[in-house]
Amino acid sequence: MKEKKLWGGRFAEAPSSLMIRIGESISFDRELYSQDITGSISHSRMLKKIGILTAEEQKKIEDTLLLIKKEIQSGKFEFKIENEDIHMSIESRLTEILGDLGKKLHTARSRNDQVSQDVRLYLKEEISNILVLLYSLLQTWVEKAEKNIDVIIPGYTHLQIAQPIRASHYFLSHFWANVRDFEDFVSAKNRADELVLGSGALAGVNYQTDRAFLQKDLQLGRISENSMDAVSQRDHILKFLFASSQYYIHASRFCEEVILFSSQEFSYFRLPDSLTTGSSIMPQKKNPDVAELIRGKAGRVVGGLNHVLMMMKGTPSSYNRDFQEDKIPLFDAVKQVKLGIEGIREMVNGLEVFPNNAIRSLRSGFSTATDLADWLVFQKKIPFRTSHEIVGELVKVCSAKGWDLFTIPSGERGKINPVLTDPGYEEAIVLETSCDKKNVPGGTSKLQQKEQLKSAKRKLKDLEKMIQNNLTKGKKNV
Repeated sequence: MKEKKLWGGRFAEAPSSLMIRIGESISFDRELYSQDITGSISHSRMLKKIGILTAEEQKKIEDTLLLIKKEIQSGKFEFKIENEDIHMSIESRLTEILGDLGKKLHTARSRNDQVSQDVRLYLKEEISNILVLLYSLLQTWVEKAEKNIDVIIPGYTHLQIAQPIRASHYFLSHFWANVRDFEDFVSAKNRADELVLGSGALAGVNYQTDRAFLQKDLQLGRISENSMDAVSQRDHILKFLFASSQYYIHASRFCEEVILFSSQEFSYFRLPDSLTTGSSIMPQKKNPDVAELIRGKAGRVVGGLNHVLMMMKGTPSSYNRDFQEDKIPLFDAVKQVKLGIEGIREMVNGLEVFPNNAIRSLRSGFSTATDLADWLVFQKKIPFRTSHEIVGELVKVCSAKGWDLFTIPSGERGKINPVLTDPGYEEAIVLETSCDKKNVPGGTSKLQQKEQLKSAKRKLKDLEKMIQNNLTKGKKNV
C-alpha cells in the first residue's frame, strides 16, 4: 500500500510512480533545508503569539526542528522521494517525532508562500557570501594595478593594436566592471529582502497572522504588499541571475584576454603553473584551463537566466508548478559565481606581466601613430585630416619595408613629407609620453592613474562598510 500524502485527503488514489518521479524536487531543493527550518521556527513563534500554539507546544516544535537540522547536517536524515520536496520532508519528520503536534505547524501557511520565503532567505545569505568574495577580488585588482602602474602595454580596439596604455589602466578597467557587479548583487539582495509568509496559497490566510512579528523575527526589510504577487513573481531570482550573468560576461572577457595574451604570439601574460594543465600527448603544452573553464561557465550561468525567463513568460498569475524548476539554475548559479570569483582572483593574483614583449608589439603595431598625427596638428599647424593622411602614408611605407615608426630612417621619412624629419618626431612617438598625454580624468596618464587608484581605494572602503552593514543586518537568532 502506498503511503498517503500529507495533502492526500481529497484523493481516492495515490500518485503514480510517474507523478512521483516527475513531481519531486527533493533531489535538489534539499539545499533549502536551513532556510526552511529558519522560516518554520519563526512561523511557530508567530503561531504561539496568535494563540494557535501554546508556549510548550511551540518550544517542542522549535527544539525538534533544530534536531532535524542536525540530522540533515550529519547525514543521518533520510530523504524520501515520496515526500516530494524539502518542506514536506521536514514536516513529515516533525510529525513522525511529535505526532499530531507536528501537524499543527502548517497552520496559516501554504507551500506557495513557504518556498517563496525560503528562496528569499537563501538568496540573502548566499549573496552576502558572494559579496565577501567579490570584495576580495576587487582588492586584488587594485593591488595588481598599483604594482603595474609603470608598465606600458598595448590597448586594443577590434583586437588590433590601438594605443599604448598603462597596465594599471587595464587592470582597473576590470575593477570598475566588478564594482558594478558588486552593486548589482547588493540590489538583488535588497530585492530578496522581503517577507512573503502570510500570503498563503495566493489570497492571504484565514488567521490573524502577525506579519510584522515575522518580519522582525526573520530580520527582513519589508512586507510584501500583495499576496498574489508575492507567491507569483520570481523577480528576486531573475535579478540575481542577471547579476550573475553580468559578472560572468565580465569574467569571460577577461579570461579571453588571458588566453590570448598568454599565447606564444602575444606573450604579455603568464599564468602560474598551479592554474594551468599539460597535454596528454604534447609535452611542451601549458594550457590556460582555468581561464577556459570560467569562460565556458559563462554560457552555463547565462543559460540559467534564460531558463527562468522562458519558464516564467507563459505562466498565469499566482503559483504554478513550473516554478519548482527555478531552483536548479539558481542553485547552480550560486555555486558557479562563487567558484568563478575565486578563479578570477587567483588568476589576477598569480598573473605575471612581461613588459618587453608588450613594448615589442607596441612598436610593431604603430601604436603612437595618432600621437604623431596630433603632433603635426599642434606643432606644425597642419589640419588633422592632412596630418592623418601623412602618417597613414608613413605607416604604409613602414609596413612595406619592414620598418616601424622608431626604425624608419629619417631620409625615408623626408621622402614622404619633409616635416617628418623634424627633431620633434622622436619625442612625439615615445610610448610613455603617449600615455601621459592622456591626462584627463579616467585617462591612462600616470597622474590620472594615481588619482584613479585613490578613487578605487575610496570605493573599496565604501563597499567594505556596505558589507559590514549587510552582515550585521542579516544576523538571525535561530
